[in-house]
Amino acid sequence: MKKILRPILCGGVLAALLCTPSLAAEQGDFSLLVNGEPVTFTDAAPVLKDGRSFLPAVTTFQALGFAQEDIVWDGETQTVTASKDGAAISLTVGDSAVTWTGPSWSQASEDGTSGSAGGSGGIAYLDTAPYIDPATNRTYIPVGLVADILGCRVAWDGETSTVIIDDVDTILAENTETYELMDQYLDYARKYSQGNYQVEGSYLLTSAPGEMESGVEIIHTVGGDYSLISSQTAMQLDLGVSIGGTIMGAPISPTDMDLDMRADLDTGMLYLYFQSEDLEQLMNNNVQINGETIEFQIPDQWYSLDMKAVYDEAYGPGFYEELIALSAVSQEASFAQTLEELLKSDTLTLTSTATTSDYSEALNQLLGDSHFQKSGSTYTSTLEQDGVTILFHLYTSGGQVNGYGLEMTIADTEGTALALTAEMRDSKMEMLMDFQMPGELSMTMEIDGAYQRTSTAPTTEPPAGATVVDLMDALTGDIAPAPEPEAA
Repeated sequence: MKKILRPILCGGVLAALLCTPSLAAEQGDFSLLVNGEPVTFTDAAPVLKDGRSFLPAVTTFQALGFAQEDIVWDGETQTVTASKDGAAISLTVGDSAVTWTGPSWSQASEDGTSGSAGGSGGIAYLDTAPYIDPATNRTYIPVGLVADILGCRVAWDGETSTVIIDDVDTILAENTETYELMDQYLDYARKYSQGNYQVEGSYLLTSAPGEMESGVEIIHTVGGDYSLISSQTAMQLDLGVSIGGTIMGAPISPTDMDLDMRADLDTGMLYLYFQSEDLEQLMNNNVQINGETIEFQIPDQWYSLDMKAVYDEAYGPGFYEELIALSAVSQEASFAQTLEELLKSDTLTLTSTATTSDYSEALNQLLGDSHFQKSGSTYTSTLEQDGVTILFHLYTSGGQVNGYGLEMTIADTEGTALALTAEMRDSKMEMLMDFQMPGELSMTMEIDGAYQRTSTAPTTEPPAGATVVDLMDALTGDIAPAPEPEAA
């Protein structure tokens, strides 16, 4: 089975996503995947109608795990009722109301928006009603909305014209993998994410463009020291930046600057501040307009960025809150519980090539106990597919995890390659990345650091009285030159 690897970082747990190949559409307007498996239609085809995907009722309920004998049609009231595991759902032709009884499913309000439903039954409302197709005499139901009421994850893949329905509880019930090693890893990782920790270290980024027509060799470097204070919900980073390099082996005079970053993960607000006398001097010495040197001055101000708004704009309302909730779960729950919350969340996008079953399989292959091989005191899992190789190491001492390592390489047929290694043992961390694009770009990055507990909490806002400017507004505006001095 061919797969494609995609790395995912969510809730503090590194995972890999494996994807199945695209599916050809079944006969009809679209195809259907339920729990990662294609559904075949025999006597009635899928239909797109009024902007909704409709499926024949019997086939739909059977695909969702209802037995044929538990699907009943009442011709007098034109109502179809399906029962399973002590629960029942009833839909009537031409009526947007859906009646359900039994275990609490998701309930939709009368305007069609979803909300949780407790108790033992109720009425949910669809924004489009079931109907009977006169050509086939089959009852059609809006499959996505009905599946949502049943508590399934539902998605539409426009590229392959596929409806995806995943009953995550069923998928989890069929998962027999264990995660004792990952539970030990979470115990180790939580020591450095709960309470206040300070990380001090250094970094260096080196890059060089491909061969230039002039033959001039240029190497750029960006590096310095950093100090990071972090907690579960906040971060404060002080970064020293030195920009330099060489031209044909001759060193370039470095430009130094200071960068401060502060973040409140609960609110999603990020603040940035930087200053550099070297950069001001460099710009003032080299920038001319119409033959006149322009005097620049970096404003003494902070820049704000609403990360919650950025995420919600890109992925939909509530996405950022789901990320924070997943992070909180990973701080308290077992890995199996964290995995359940992850698979049920909307942070994992469903497509015809990436269903919940694919995510679950990928996580199992990389993080499940049965996929780790022991060598001495190190456990290693390996994943190799489509030019991507991932090795995940768990280091142990005294029967407990005391560190981890990650090795990932990606290569294509044209020679572009990425190699990443990251390792943390006890309280010391280091990372190395190497990226090569033959003839165009060569880049490496090195980072190291050491964790130590601190009584100092991270500062999440700019100093009192500081000028704060929205970063997006600043990026779309022009840099204004410093005002001319007043005449004496």
